[in-house]
Amino acid sequence: MQSLTTIVFYLRVVAYSAASTLFFLDLLRPVTMRRAWGPRLLFVGATFHAAHVVTASLLSRICPVESLHFALSFSALMAVGVFLVVRRRQQLDPLGVLIAPIGLTFLLGAEFVSLAAGGSAEVPRSLLLLHIAANVVGVGLFILAGAAGAFYVVEERRLKRKQLGFASRLPPLASLDRATHRLLLAGFPLLTFGVVTGSMFLDRLTAIHGLELARAGLAYASWLMLAVVLLLRSVGGWSGRRAAYGTLIGVAGVVVVTLVYAITAT
Repeated sequence: MQSLTTIVFYLRVVAYSAASTLFFLDLLRPVTMRRAWGPRLLFVGATFHAAHVVTASLLSRICPVESLHFALSFSALMAVGVFLVVRRRQQLDPLGVLIAPIGLTFLLGAEFVSLAAGGSAEVPRSLLLLHIAANVVGVGLFILAGAAGAFYVVEERRLKRKQLGFASRLPPLASLDRATHRLLLAGFPLLTFGVVTGSMFLDRLTAIHGLELARAGLAYASWLMLAVVLLLRSVGGWSGRRAAYGTLIGVAGVVVVTLVYAITAT
């Protein structure tokens, strides 16, 4: 079983790496000359990714959502999976040039995080599982929302400067703005649940260190920023560049919280 898990791990690394290269090459070509090999290889990588999580969790006898190692890997898998589902309908194929490398980065980074199950005797196991699962899915959605927002900022700036060559190869601005909004709407309730349950966990801890407080503060600030973006979209008519920048700030905070947690758990 161990050898099978290792083989599947290397297969998904190769598939993600090849998909990243193909998405980049497609971005350099005119739309009419693009091929579908990037999304296909990304799908193959996601399939091997899911298989590796299953086989590795069975081998280690650890529930995937109980381990930070698997949680990081699942976040990448979620981002890739959602991208593969929405890419064609929302005309988001060029985002693969960011999503594939991000998936690969989270995948490799997870290997340096302890495989042991997390948790504390003071925290109910069922609530901890729900907390981790919500954060895993939410981070995956926010990664994709951040990628769409980044593409919006880049394309909008190039169009304003009349640099049409590269911008013409990117998705329409309206598609990027719509995708960013919908992904935020899908991920925000999960982030809210994660923030609320995280606060409950802090209350149960007997000793709270400065790093934990700083991480919690950044998580609250990121949640507040994304809430403001969604609120201003609804009642203030926000859209386009301002919403994209707000999304990028909030998503960056969420990613930093995740990375700090991963680094301190190694």
